Amino acid sequence: EAELRAMALLTAEVTWLRWLLQDFGVSVTTPTMLLSDSTGAISIARDPVKHELTKHIGVDAFYVRAAVQDQVIALQYVPSELQLADFLTKAQTKAQHGFYLSKLSVVPPP
Repeated sequence: EAELRAMALLTAEVTWLRWLLQDFGVSVTTPTMLLSDSTGAISIARDPVKHELTKHIGVDAFYVRAAVQDQVIALQYVPSELQLADFLTKAQTKAQHGFYLSKLSVVPPP
């Protein structure tokens, strides 16, 4: 539920940013990639069949599904180990910490 709600909030932000860019004359023709490590949330957002267990999050699921169909966003699975957002929210080993720093292009000071 939390992952799907987060997808819906992010989809709303992406939609707003795309409208803002359009107002500035910048054309965005490709869908914005939305990376998630939740296969359950991705499958609910992609599946047009309404599941009985998702009644309470049906609006969020419908909104994300409509954005995927309109090619505003594109959902892609990314394993938890490669999820860069986890760098600031979860504990990690020294190796994971080094990996995240390299992905964020953080280098030691000169």
